[in-house]
Amino acid sequence: MASNTKDPLLMIAKGIVYFMLGVIAFAGIVVAISIPGVLIFGGEFVDAAELAAFTGTQRVLTMLLLAGVAGALYLGFRFFIHMLRIVKSVGEGDPFVPANADRLTAMAWIMLAINVIAIPLSGLALYLVELVGEEPATTEVGVDFGGLVLILTLFILARVFRHGTEMREDLEGTV
Repeated sequence: MASNTKDPLLMIAKGIVYFMLGVIAFAGIVVAISIPGVLIFGGEFVDAAELAAFTGTQRVLTMLLLAGVAGALYLGFRFFIHMLRIVKSVGEGDPFVPANADRLTAMAWIMLAINVIAIPLSGLALYLVELVGEEPATTEVGVDFGGLVLILTLFILARVFRHGTEMREDLEGTV
């Protein structure tokens, strides 16, 4: 198939995906460095005098929260890697390949996992805020319908890509 390497939309999409990968990688590195920093230095790590007397429990819970955030960032990084590979396959002119259907399915599962992980992470963060004596925190909890629509769309697109691949293989077999 013909290559679309000069398509401005694909170039913009690649640029955005690379930017997001960089931001997520940077955030992941900062969070990963923070985990042992909290263990060793406690509240002093974030230069907060009122938190300097972190108890062992507070340190462990903070490290657990940071590990959960690092895990969510890793999932986000994987999501954008899959997206980049799909964009590249579109640029090469052959998006209807079985690998893209698998990538879309993986992206849907990743988004579902991120949405599920966010629930206990939010609860843990709220608990930690109260535990260290900060102002009572509030948050809005609810169903993220935009996230659910994205997840369903990705699962449906994966099936569309899989079916399109099968149809193309059938068509090539009859010619």
